[in-house]
Amino acid sequence: MKPTLPATHLLRQYLLFVLTAVFLLTVMRSAYGLWQFPKLEQTSTIINLFVQGLRFDLALIGIIALVPVVLGTLLSMSNATRWLAKFLITVFLLGGLVLILFLELLTPWFLDTQGLRPDIDMLSGVPTPAQTATEVFQQHMIPVIIGLVLCLLIIIAFWSRMEIGRFLRYRVSVSSALLLALVGGLICLVAIWSTPDLRKPALSPGDSLISTDSTVNDLAMNSAYKSLYSLALPYLNR
Repeated sequence: MKPTLPATHLLRQYLLFVLTAVFLLTVMRSAYGLWQFPKLEQTSTIINLFVQGLRFDLALIGIIALVPVVLGTLLSMSNATRWLAKFLITVFLLGGLVLILFLELLTPWFLDTQGLRPDIDMLSGVPTPAQTATEVFQQHMIPVIIGLVLCLLIIIAFWSRMEIGRFLRYRVSVSSALLLALVGGLICLVAIWSTPDLRKPALSPGDSLISTDSTVNDLAMNSAYKSLYSLALPYLNR
């Protein structure tokens, strides 16, 4: 009888991504909050900023993790599809982390020039992106280099903690995989909706209105969520 792995083998990967993403997004929101502290102080919404911020962070994590948690876990039950499960889980979790870091790295420029976090329209509306990036690099060379190095170190550390060489060397037992896919998928949906009642409307950027200041409201979100939401908005309105 060929050996099998418990579902905790996959659960460790998912929890690693969740904890890493929540920590990074909370740290970045704290940094932006300190930067924009005069506005925060005027609105008296510091606690709401982090409470709502956590809701948006968990919603983003649910969006990124839904496919690997459900489909990746189900594919890991069979030796024939185990390689596909490994590929799917790795791409979504690592790619999701790269997306978060990349957009948070761009956020200070958008906050400084437009007072808002970037979305798809703002990203695509940047005139001559290459020239703009060059100018920003020349004007803020040291902060940009530090940010890039930190992002690279975080990605390398996350990759090493995933232990890709040992990941899914055997298939996951059917019973535990089915349970993880069912419970994990439900948790992802609850995180995306930000309420256990899925009959209610899902979380949206409108829930970030914690003050009359648009910059403070945007700080309650995260840039990856705002960008993904703006990308999906045309399909949600159909």
